[in-house]
Amino acid sequence: YATRCIEAGVPAEVLQKLLGHKNISITINTYTTIFNKFKVNALDNYINYINNIYINLIPRVNRLIHK
Repeated sequence: YATRCIEAGVPAEVLQKLLGHKNISITINTYTTIFNKFKVNALDNYINYINNIYINLIPRVNRLIHK
């Protein structure tokens, strides 16, 4: 259940409440490997997002410059 919640992007704080953990460190320490895997995926998604913005921005800037 917890792994699927993490895969779905449920924040650690919400998962803590759902699992009934008194302390967030219990949740994070128990599922640290899974959280780390999805942290890397989230960073990759962010990098791709920024790259797409940059790639789409270049043609617009070129059109403005060359008018």
